Order: sequence, then C-alpha cells, then structure tokens
Amino acid sequence: MAHPPWLYPLPRWFREDHGDEVVELYRARLARAPGGWGRLGIRVRTGADVVATAWALRRSGRTRLERGRGRRGGGTTMDALLQDLRQTVRHLLRAPGYTLGALGLLAVGIGANATVFSVVDVLLFRPLPWGDAERVVNVYQDSDDGEPSSTSFPAYLDMATSEVFESVAATVPWSARWETDDGPVDASVEYTTASFTEVVGRVPSRGRWFGPEHDQVGNGFAAIVSWPTWVSRFGADPDVVGRTIRLNGQPVPIIGIGPRELSGGFPPFVTDFWLSISSTPLGGDFMVANLERRQDHWYDVRARLAPGVTTAQASAAMDALATRLAEEYPELNTGRDITVFEAGDIRTHPSADAGLFAVGTLMTAVVGLVLLLACANLANLLLARGLGRTGEIAVRRALGAGGLRVARLFVMEALVLAVVGGALGLAFTTWAVGVIPTLELPDAFPGLLDVSVDGRIVGYSIGLAIVTGVLFGLAPAVRAAREDVASTLRDDGRNTSASRSTRRLRSALVAVQVGASLVLALATGLVVRGLQVSGGADTGVDADRLAWARVDLSEAARPGEERRALTAGLRERVAGVPGVTSVAITSRLPAQFGGSTTTVVEGYQPAAGTDAVELDFLVVDDAYFSTMGLDVVAGRAFTDDDQLGGSTAVIVNQTAARRFWGDGDPLGRRLRGQGSEDWRRVVGVVEDAPVSTLAEDMQPVMYFSDRQTDGIANPFVVVRTDGDPADLLGPLRQAVTEVRSSLAIDAQGTIASHFGESLAAPRMAATALGLFSLLAAGLAGLGIYAVVSFGVARRSTELGIRMALGAGRDRVVAMVLRDVAGTVALGVVAGLGVTILLAPRLASMIHG
Repeated sequence: MAHPPWLYPLPRWFREDHGDEVVELYRARLARAPGGWGRLGIRVRTGADVVATAWALRRSGRTRLERGRGRRGGGTTMDALLQDLRQTVRHLLRAPGYTLGALGLLAVGIGANATVFSVVDVLLFRPLPWGDAERVVNVYQDSDDGEPSSTSFPAYLDMATSEVFESVAATVPWSARWETDDGPVDASVEYTTASFTEVVGRVPSRGRWFGPEHDQVGNGFAAIVSWPTWVSRFGADPDVVGRTIRLNGQPVPIIGIGPRELSGGFPPFVTDFWLSISSTPLGGDFMVANLERRQDHWYDVRARLAPGVTTAQASAAMDALATRLAEEYPELNTGRDITVFEAGDIRTHPSADAGLFAVGTLMTAVVGLVLLLACANLANLLLARGLGRTGEIAVRRALGAGGLRVARLFVMEALVLAVVGGALGLAFTTWAVGVIPTLELPDAFPGLLDVSVDGRIVGYSIGLAIVTGVLFGLAPAVRAAREDVASTLRDDGRNTSASRSTRRLRSALVAVQVGASLVLALATGLVVRGLQVSGGADTGVDADRLAWARVDLSEAARPGEERRALTAGLRERVAGVPGVTSVAITSRLPAQFGGSTTTVVEGYQPAAGTDAVELDFLVVDDAYFSTMGLDVVAGRAFTDDDQLGGSTAVIVNQTAARRFWGDGDPLGRRLRGQGSEDWRRVVGVVEDAPVSTLAEDMQPVMYFSDRQTDGIANPFVVVRTDGDPADLLGPLRQAVTEVRSSLAIDAQGTIASHFGESLAAPRMAATALGLFSLLAAGLAGLGIYAVVSFGVARRSTELGIRMALGAGRDRVVAMVLRDVAGTVALGVVAGLGVTILLAPRLASMIHG
C-alpha cells in the first residue's frame, strides 16, 4: 500500500517492512486523542519520532541486509550486547524499589545456598587433604554385630607388620581439660601414632612430629598443635614450639605445629592437639590398659598402600589376618572380619556416612526450595514488568528488533540482577562461613568445623547466579518474544488483561511457592513434634528435682582405695548441703555418650558377628537408683554386701532383660567381659532410662557397683532436692572445694537442662527449618499479593465494565478470590503430597 508523505524521511526498506504498523499505531493514537489540541500533539510527536528515527538509521548506515541479520541472530554483536546492558541498567535504576527487592531476594536465596553448600562440600565432597590420597585406605575391624567399626591397638600392631602397607597409623579422638589463661576449656585431642604423617603424606609446618619413642608409654608426654588452633588460639606465634601447656592437670610440651593442610585427623573437624601414644596416661589408666587389650576397639586405622599394591590385594591380606587372629584368639575374634576401604569412599565412618549424606541432602533441598521460591517471585515480578512494557516492546518490534533481541532484554535484566544478587549473596556467605567455626556444635559432632570460602564456593556461587538468572528470566523472555505486535499497537499496550498463557504461567509460579512453603512448614512441624515427643517422653528419671556436678579426681587420688575413700568423703559432705535430700555418684548421666564394653551373655547367641555384644555400662553407688527416681522392678539394688573381692554383682535395665532372656527370670544370670573369666551375676533389674540420647529407642545397659571397681576418675555427683535444683549449683561447688581445695568442678547443671542439651542437634535442625519456613511463607505471601494486585490492575477496565453492567462489589471480589483460591489449593495439594513422601525420612533423622 502507499504510505503517507510524512513517512518518506525513513529509509525505503524500513517503510516497506514496518510502514503499515507505524501508520496503524498513529491512527489508533489519533482516534483516542481528546479534542483538536490532543490530535495536534499526536501529529507533532509522531513527526518528531519519524525524523529522529530516520536520522539515527541513516547515520548508522544500516541496510536491510544488516537489519535482517540482526533480526535473525537476535542482534548478538558486542555493540548490541553493550547497548542492551546499558538499557537494562537504566531501567533498573529507574525502578529502585523493584531492583532492591529483587536483589534482596537473590542475596538471601543465593547466600543461603552457597553457605549450606560450603558446609555440605567440606563434609561430603571436598577431596581429603592427604598427599597422594589414592594410596591411602581405611582399615576397620568388625564390631560385635558384624559391621565395620574401630580397631584394637594390638590388632593395629598386627596390621602394621603387613607387607601390603608402606605405613600404618592408629588414631583415637578424645577430649582433655586445657588450662588456659582465661580458665579451663574442653580441648579436642587425638592420640595418634608416630606414623600418622607418613600415612597422610604431610609434614609439620613447624617443629617436628612424634618419633618412634613416643609410641611407648613412659617416654614422656608430647603434643602437636593443629594449624587452625595455632592461628586462632595462639595468634600464629612461631615461638609456641617448645612451650608447655597443661592438659588434665599435667604439663605437656608442644613439639610442633601440624601441617597447614590438615585441620585434624578427621577433616573437616578441628582437632586442637595431637597427643602421642606415650601421652595416653593423660586419659586415665583405662586408656593405657587398652593398648594391650584386644577386646577394646577404640582406634581408627589408616594405612598407605605399598608401591604397586592394590586395594583388592590389601583386602585379601587383611582377610588372611582376620582368619589368623580368629585362630589365635577365638573368643575375641571369631566372626570378626577386617575390611579395607579406599579413603575417598569414607567421609567419617561407614556407620555414619549414610546419615550424613541424608542430612546433607535435606539441607540442600531446604535452601533449594527457598531459592526456588525466590525465583518464582522474581519471575512473577519480571512478567509484571513485561506486561507493563508491552507498548515499548511492540514499538521495538515495529522498529526492527527481532524476537530474540527482545527476549534478550529480559534475560539480560535477569542476569544483571542475578549477578549483583549473587555478589551480595557471596558476601553474606563469607560472613556466615566466618561465623560457623565459632559455633558450639552439639555433641553429635566431633569438633568445630573448618570451613572457608575458596574457589569452589566462589565458582558455585557464580554458577548458581547464572542458572538463577536464566531460570527466572526465561519465562518472561519467551512471553515477550511471542507478543503479538499488531494487537499490542492497536491497544497501545495499556490497560489490557494478560493472555491466558501468561495467567496460567503466573498461577503456576504461585502454586509452586505455596507448595514449597507448605512443605517447609509441615517439615518444621514434624521436627518440632518429634522434639516434643522426645522431650516429653517418660525418661523414668525425676529430672525436675536433680542437679549434678562433674568433679575431676584423676590427680587428686590414686585408683583404688584412695579414690574410693575420697569419693565417700565427697558424698558425705555434699549430703550436708541444706536442701539436699539425697546424693548419688555415677560415672555417667542418663542420655549421655559414655563407656561400653564387649560382653559375653551366658546363654545368649547374637544373630550376627561374634559371640559377644557391645554393652553400655555405668558405675554407680548404692543410692543412685533412689536418687534418680528409678525403680528396681526385680531383685535388689547395690548394698554394703557388694564389696571388692566378693561375688561381683551387676544390675541390668528392663530392655537388657527382655533382649537377652525374654520371658525368663534374669536374676542369677551371668555376664562377663570378653576375654575375662570373671563372671558377674545379675542381682537386680531396674526400669529403663535414656542411655546415650533422648531420641533413641531404649538400649540395653548394665550397672556396676563403684565399690567393686577402682573408683571413678571423673565422677558425676547427682543431688536431689524438693526445691529448685538450680539453687543448689553454687552450694554444691562450695561443698566440693571444702572437701579438698584442689578439687575442681569442670561442669555442672540440672538434669532437666542436660536432657535439653541432648536434643541440641534436632533442635538446631528445627530452628533452621523454622527460619526457612517463615521466609518461605513470606515469599509465598508476597507472590500471591503480587499476582492478585497486578492482575486486578491489568483487568481494571474489564472489572469496571462488569460493575457498570450490574455486577456488585462482592461478586467482583469473589471472582478474583476464586481465581486465586484454585491456585492456592493446587499448591496445598502438591505440598501435602511431597510432605507425606518425606515424612518417614524426617522421622528417621529426628530419632537418629
């Protein structure tokens, strides 16, 4: 068709391609112009636009062929990209509220994901810091139930003679009381052999490592401070080598600083000090004694394969060793295999890795849901901006911009937001990672985490930002690229309802937000309910009336009669404290990890493994059960008749009686330590109480009389009162020092608070889930509000017509709410379905 003369300033190719669309836009605007002056303004502005566009096109020298290439390729030249970037930045700066809100969402989503990834990465994925790690293997003797576990020190010595290994090392994590200038603190230590650095392929950063002489008790104490502890606690002082510290009341010289690559023997957890085997007396007489006891499996063994030896060959050699040990020590090693794992196949321990991976998966899924919610919100916001820019986009298309070029504007905006938001998220991660090592983790963790921001975290954050930008920018970009130019120009891009496909997309995004937030909220509810069940379960213990204090007697009295006499004096003095109605002594509190021993139960044959079972035990005095409020349901409690040298008595709990003797009478039955000929006779059955944690199922446990042992090196003094047990903590401490001024209480509290601390790990999970679910609910609410408010704004003409035709206000409101209710219902159904699928996994995590 012939074009009006006022288009002739434009290039011919532009008139042929877009003249009709420009004329149609001009006529549509002219028809809507109010009055003569309005039409005059339209004519003036149109003429000015034509002149400006013609000048720009002719000045650039752009031809139809170049325009066609740009359209087909989406304008992918560097100049076009830079032009799009500048326009995107200008658009974002003109909308500061939208920009700041989007950046906040992205910073939270990406920052939370990068922070969790930094933890999951060091726990599960980061390569172990051993030198030539492919030649390092982990070696485990089986536990009594036939699963790979820890190893006895004598068995380690047997492994060390094998020709398939170049070197073998044994390590056991422990704790010690470190006397610092700021007072005593608990230090994480590892007793290890001199061969440790040869196995892991690292050398001390300063000083020296233990020598062969340090593998023999009696050759003096020696310590190596780990690199993280040297930096954090000693200020990286190079003169620390040669300094003496005090651990468990004994002076210990520091002879070196650990390798910079290692946080400890069990990365990424931080060990404060490595201690030599010659330092085992610091841990007590039992720690020295177990160096010669094949029935005590305490040590983790690592080995470096000899040159040319494969893991399969090492496994065959260990199978042969297990067979030989079973022949030489049949009672201790029959049915006890030795398993070899490549170091990369084990993150912490074979029995713990599955749970660790499950927790890592849960953490990643939770923060992933939060990022998904943020992306859904941002996609909705970008869609809304796109609908508000339909007129602008139509003009761009009319002026020659291809669909890809228009789509790229939205993707560019999303990527700019994602990159800046990712940078803010990385800054948040850097701060959070700096805080993590200072957090006191629950007892389920062996130490502080050594986490830092490195290239892996930065790379992950960059990749996440790019993926996030594409994810929430793709849908608006596709919609903009498919926009019908002619219809948009006719309507001038104003006051029109979104297309059906756009409405469906936005509704789907809201449904995703509702479903994801509901999953997090219900998961939080499940965890909290599990905590309530665990915390409110009947423990059998009168927790509300009990206080405790742990006293260090290891240096105050020698094992045997002297220690028993000091304990008796301590008990007598504490009993005189006003408000105390009963006093008990125990080696361990309920719901606390502690000692266990390999035990032969007469007449009981385990289903697998050896002929023995691993049983937890407590050493207690006569008043323990009555003080704790535990009823003796059969037989008797300990009495004065249970003396050293007499018939050795043992009391078991109800779970042990049921497991080992079923419906039979447990009284008079016998148990003995594996390798020992001394039988202990069951004289009583006591009601169940938590053994290691509140969340676990009741476990079998046995109780020994303190009079039939050498005494307790670090006894817990438990007192009962009719008042508030917290009021006794001060008088209890004073009473202990009155017995002997050198005695120290290294920990104290109430049993109620102790039970609460035993749930620290699931409570930490519940707190994290609760925070994320609140954030998710807020994001979902924001998404629903944005969809409703923008949808109403876009449909204002339609809604006005409906009301003009007689529709009442209530009917219009109901229509809008009905549309939203369907979307919310869909999200609720999806969220409930996902939660039902996840509930069993969450329950298993809560209960350990």
